[in-house]
Amino acid sequence: MNLKKIITVIILSALLTAQTAYAIVDTDTPDLSKENVFENNFQSQQPVHSGLSAVEKIFNGKDAQVSGNILHQVGYNQFSSAGAPANATGKYDATYKLSIGEKINIYSYGDSVDIMAMSGSNLLAPVVQTEVNSNGSIFVQGVGLVKAENRTIGAVEREINSIASRKYRNIKIKLTIPSGNEFSVFIYGEVNRPGKVYLGNNSSILDALSAAGGVKKTGTLRNIVYNKGSVDLYNSLFFGNDGGIIVKPNDKIFVGKIGQVVAIKNGVTVPGIYEIKPNETIENVVKFAGGLLATTQTSEVTMTSFDVSTGQKSARNIDWNNAKATKLVSGDTVEFKELYNNAENMVTIQGNIKHPATFAYFDGMRLSDILKSEDELLEETFINQAVIRRVSGKNNMVETIPVFLKEFFAGMNDPLLQPKDVITVYKNTSSMFVDVYGCINAPKHLTYINNMRLSDIMPNIKFIESDIDLDNEDTFKTANDGESVQIETGAENSNKIIPSERVAVEITSASGDTKVYYMYDIMINSDKIKSITIQPEDKIFFRTLRDNEIMKTVKISGFVKEPGVYSFVKGQNLVDMIKMAGGLDEEADLRGIRYRRTNLKNKQVDIAMKNNERDIRLLEGRIAAGYKQDAKDLQTKLDMIEIIKGETDDMVDKYTGQIALNIKVNDINKISDADNIEVQDGDDIYIPRIANHISVLGEVYNEQSFMYIKGANVRDYINQVGGYTPNANKFRIYKVGINGRAEKVRLATKVSAGDTIVVPRKIAGNDWIGPICQTLQGLASIFIMAFAINRW
Repeated sequence: MNLKKIITVIILSALLTAQTAYAIVDTDTPDLSKENVFENNFQSQQPVHSGLSAVEKIFNGKDAQVSGNILHQVGYNQFSSAGAPANATGKYDATYKLSIGEKINIYSYGDSVDIMAMSGSNLLAPVVQTEVNSNGSIFVQGVGLVKAENRTIGAVEREINSIASRKYRNIKIKLTIPSGNEFSVFIYGEVNRPGKVYLGNNSSILDALSAAGGVKKTGTLRNIVYNKGSVDLYNSLFFGNDGGIIVKPNDKIFVGKIGQVVAIKNGVTVPGIYEIKPNETIENVVKFAGGLLATTQTSEVTMTSFDVSTGQKSARNIDWNNAKATKLVSGDTVEFKELYNNAENMVTIQGNIKHPATFAYFDGMRLSDILKSEDELLEETFINQAVIRRVSGKNNMVETIPVFLKEFFAGMNDPLLQPKDVITVYKNTSSMFVDVYGCINAPKHLTYINNMRLSDIMPNIKFIESDIDLDNEDTFKTANDGESVQIETGAENSNKIIPSERVAVEITSASGDTKVYYMYDIMINSDKIKSITIQPEDKIFFRTLRDNEIMKTVKISGFVKEPGVYSFVKGQNLVDMIKMAGGLDEEADLRGIRYRRTNLKNKQVDIAMKNNERDIRLLEGRIAAGYKQDAKDLQTKLDMIEIIKGETDDMVDKYTGQIALNIKVNDINKISDADNIEVQDGDDIYIPRIANHISVLGEVYNEQSFMYIKGANVRDYINQVGGYTPNANKFRIYKVGINGRAEKVRLATKVSAGDTIVVPRKIAGNDWIGPICQTLQGLASIFIMAFAINRW
């Protein structure tokens, strides 16, 4: 190649390089010409589309990308562990909630001087195993008791380290759940990490799916195959009803491909893409989406479908009454229109004010006529600017007029208003919110206020079991105060009301820590609801109780300081329950405690009925024998048979399952081990007032009660009631103590305050039956107490 050609090639290369460099610089400078404005805006939205799933791309066209109103598949962001690393063990990460009886390993490490101070010696075991005690706490050496029940292991660990950091210079505590307590579950199909996952006790289907990384957007939420059954997650996600399913070791869960999908574009609380089952209607999907908004027009609905014959989309308008029952098919899109108010002579003020309203316009109307003082603003108002939105001119051009509220309230700027003006007062953009949802009639998105408590969100809430197949149309009301929206449904007219005691509330903080409270606890302890604080960004989820959460309770009433119904905790005894109730009242008489056990009642009734049958047969046999029997004696036996039969008819109401304890002192610290029995679910404990009387019942002339006289005996009190009747069995007198125990006594036997003296009836000479007085309902049960206390 000659020199001329070489020079020519070099020049051409330089020119090409310069053009390339110029082109690069030029592409960094956007073309602001009118022709390219839309193209530039559209290109800026392209990354949004690139992050959508295949299903989401079907329902989000270019118009959705430009407007930013992107429709997403609903429900897939509910799996808390979807982003967890592949080696996560599901239930036993930092978000695992502890329960009573849970075993915990405590690892301690740090400076040797601190170890000596913490342990009281130069040795501290590197790992100590403890467990959550019956009061819901764990003990950490050198730190003390720390509340653990219903708290995440991460939150408990942080509190322990916080306490330790204030006492020691360099001590660290690590908590773990001992290996071997978890169990494995197999999850297959459309999940992010299929295979074996590890869970802890009381794990639900949602916990298992979260441990597997969550369901992919290609997977179904409506037909999860669990063992040999099927689970519809929509019931749990949208209505707070998980069916009470608790997974067990080696269970198998399969997530198949997603089924038919439809989209609801607007007019509802949660627009989005929903999976449907065969024959589901528009009304079903509206309920999934939280119901219609108050501003939604229900005269007709637009439904866009795929036309199979042409391969194109087609749209049609349907009257709402017919649309509710219209069955959906995959690919359908439902769209509502907003209501339009045709009134012309009005002015509206809305947003972050106490009383949003519409006012009739009059000539010369100014802003001060409807916004009279700064007191009408809500907290955290954006004081720098409000906006008047005005439609004017033949072309209905929209004009926005800023109002500086500080100047307005200072009297420096009071703009004239015109018909159809809309004044919007904005909330400070730094405001925080609280979400309330689940099995309630009124889901809420509330603005957080200082010192917010659970009691602040409870008014007007009813607990419901939603049923998406109901034929009744729900009615919806909304109250919109700017960004805070409250939805109220007519749920009580179309759904079953759930009793409060069957509901739990889970409060999840922004950090992921969850606390569980039971509504029956809150109802019993009226002050508890005021002590449950709410923090910004908390999510408050009401749900029905699971099978393993059926409320077990013990009732303690009478003369204790805090009578009520308390949670049953296995292992607690009588003294524990009295202490839980605040201890004895100063007027209490512990000797007279009435302890009733539900499962003893049936035993008592059964034994008493058998005794009555035996006595009736005995009397009938003696009537038949007729040996030296006069008419009066015969009538007495016949009368006794009728009395016993009458008692049999009332037997169920008469016996209460009472256990007669033998407590002899009015001091809970001196109750014997034999009387300090372990409580059971359903036990009813009543502690009476101090007794200062003696009662005499049975075959005496004047059944009566008297003030207790120290040192008096049985004879003294029988004399005070006029002595025995002719039918009295003088040789079988019994004394029933205030504790319900009976013993045979002599006339010289001393009695104690609260005792009852019983003189039984004589039958055919020396035969007898128990007293007939209904005031001693527990007397017949004392004959089975010796073995009943040890067996039940």
